[in-house]
Parts: sequence; C-alpha cells; structure tokens
Amino acid sequence: KASHDSARSHTIHPTTRQPMADDKFTQLIKRLETVTAKLEMMDGPATSSASVVATAAVVEDEALSPMVVAFDAFLASEVATYVALAGKINAPDVLEQAEVLKQALEAQRAMLLQVSKCKAPTAAEFQEIIKPTAAKIGEVQAKVDRRSANFNFLQAVGEAVPALGWVTVEKTPVPHVSDMWDCGAYNQTKVLQQYKGQEAQVECAKAMKEIFVGLGKYVKEHHRTGLAWKPTGIAVSAYTTGG
Repeated sequence: KASHDSARSHTIHPTTRQPMADDKFTQLIKRLETVTAKLEMMDGPATSSASVVATAAVVEDEALSPMVVAFDAFLASEVATYVALAGKINAPDVLEQAEVLKQALEAQRAMLLQVSKCKAPTAAEFQEIIKPTAAKIGEVQAKVDRRSANFNFLQAVGEAVPALGWVTVEKTPVPHVSDMWDCGAYNQTKVLQQYKGQEAQVECAKAMKEIFVGLGKYVKEHHRTGLAWKPTGIAVSAYTTGG
C-alpha cells in the first residue's frame, strides 16, 4: 500500500498545459452555476460555503486559469455535496472530518492557483508550497477514532486522503489518486454493508467515493503528467496570496 510519506518524496517536473477551448471554459462556469443552484436546495451546513466557492470562481479573477475554475467546480459539487450529506446522518465526528477534508482541498486549491501563475519552483520552494495541504491531510487522518461507532466512515476517508499527494507525483499522478481511493474503499464498502437500507448513510458513503473519483478525473484532465506550472509565469518568490 502506498503511503502519504512516500508520495511526498517525489519531485516535480513541470509540463506544459494545453490551452482549454473557450467553449469548455464556458461549460465549467455553467457547471458551477448549476451545482450551486442544486446545493442551495439542500438542507445542509455546506450550502452557503458552496455558494461562496462558486461565486469566488467567477469573480475572483477575470483571468482565472481553466484548471482553477475546474477545481472550483469540483469543490462546489462533489466536495460540498459530501459535506452536506455528512451533516444529515447524525454523526458529528463524520461531519467534523468532512469539514477538515474540505479545508485540505481548499488548501490544495490555493496551491493550484499559485501553480497556474508561477514557473516551476525549486525543490526547497516546493516543500514550502505543499505544507498547508500536507498539514490538513494529517488533520483529516487524526480524526480517525477506532472507538467511534462511525469508525468505518472515518477510516475510509483517512485511508483515501493521501490521494491529495498527487501533486508530488511525477509523470503518473492519476494512478496515485485511484490507488489511494482503493485503500479507502475497503472501509467505505463496510459502511455500505453496515447501513444497507438506510438511505442517508448510504448516500453519504457514495458521495465520499465521488470526491476521489472526481479528483482523479480532474487530475487526468489538467495535470495528466504532473503539475502544470506556467512556463512563462512569475517566480514563486514573487507570488503573493491571490496571485
């Protein structure tokens, strides 16, 4: 089984991102609007935050990279849906972990914004760049409690969250995401068996899987052979939050 530590040991070499067609960019914006509208109809604590994410994607930066817009769509759809459903199963520890997972992915989004604007960094600079995401991955795993009645929920996410380490994988980041989900799938299957016939828990477990399926699709589309740094971008040292 692959580990988060081993994943982080990889070095990064930039690849040139192929430009996305205007119509595809428009489709991403429309997807953001659609998923936000759907989430506003759900009775969950993630609704307002999902709306904020979607709005940020549209207004934050007129020149926002398509790869960042796509990640915003992922946050506003798969991620927000899981957090909302985690709030419906009367399991505070599952919801707490789901919120931290969202924070980890938001930290990764901030990193991807930097990637979209900067040239590839040195190894030392990169280690600093990934620290916020790595710290949140550790927090997600720290939420796993073997004494909890919801252990299988917690363990599934704890096993799968090193998928976020795809940013450290050279050349083949997509298989890394799927491999990490395979680690979490064992406990997710136990949840489906444990709560068979209980719709809220089953739907929440299915939504958990969709996060990692969605992440894999995103990486395949935008970073198939590694992080797509901007060859003509600014130096990492010149970057400030928000680009």
